[in-house]
Amino acid sequence: MSFKAVKTELVRSDSVRAQLSNSESSDIITVRNLQLTVNAGKDVWGRTKEQPALVTVTLFLNQSFDSAANADALDLSTVHYGILSKNVRRVGQNTDWLPTMDLIRTIADAIPHGASETPVACYEVDVFYPKGSMLGDGAGLEYAYIKTLGFYSLVLYLRNVRIPCLVGVNSNERTRKQPVVVSVRIECVPAKYTDEAGRLEQLLVEIISETSFETLESLSAHVVKELCRQFFEQGDEGAYIRLRIEKPLAVPFADGPSVEILRPVRISP
Repeated sequence: MSFKAVKTELVRSDSVRAQLSNSESSDIITVRNLQLTVNAGKDVWGRTKEQPALVTVTLFLNQSFDSAANADALDLSTVHYGILSKNVRRVGQNTDWLPTMDLIRTIADAIPHGASETPVACYEVDVFYPKGSMLGDGAGLEYAYIKTLGFYSLVLYLRNVRIPCLVGVNSNERTRKQPVVVSVRIECVPAKYTDEAGRLEQLLVEIISETSFETLESLSAHVVKELCRQFFEQGDEGAYIRLRIEKPLAVPFADGPSVEILRPVRISP
């Protein structure tokens, strides 16, 4: 069984999910946060060396696993997730350094062996580096592929980066900086940026820490505009920025208000 397609098209991750939602069957098998030590990607200092990684593999089946359910036994309608996990862990034992995208391709090549002849409509591989962020929870790269259509998505992301800044409409909020929690996903990220989470985070910190907006809406729009100008280059207009900003201290009896926006990358002259 092969996951190769004659023609591929890069789309947003929500477009992949929309295609899958049209299927009559939505049975999903997931191995979540498989702990590996990989010689791949870049660490928080931008170095190419071993680092911990959490790998999540999700398989979307193109038919139900009813026969396995009815027999209460593993058959070709489902996936032996123990074998799949072992194959992925074996792939992670690479000795030569790999870009994260190459690591994902290697993991994807191991999926058919773990899934046997199970009819897989789409697979998703998420490689998360918990030490890949200086001020956040981590950074990662997410790849999904619908083999029958040739659609694939590629997302570079940062989770929960905490940055102090001056933001708010109340008088007390104008006197002291408060932390905002920022998560960003670069949808349809160009391949040249797939290991640039460190530079992305550094830009976020530089942009946000010097701002003085009253609303999260204005702050979000400003951050996206500056990321387009400073992180991307001409020819990157096919990418999208999904940005979420939360103020955890703003509302006493809530986790915090947040705004989330999705904008296409547009390079201003």
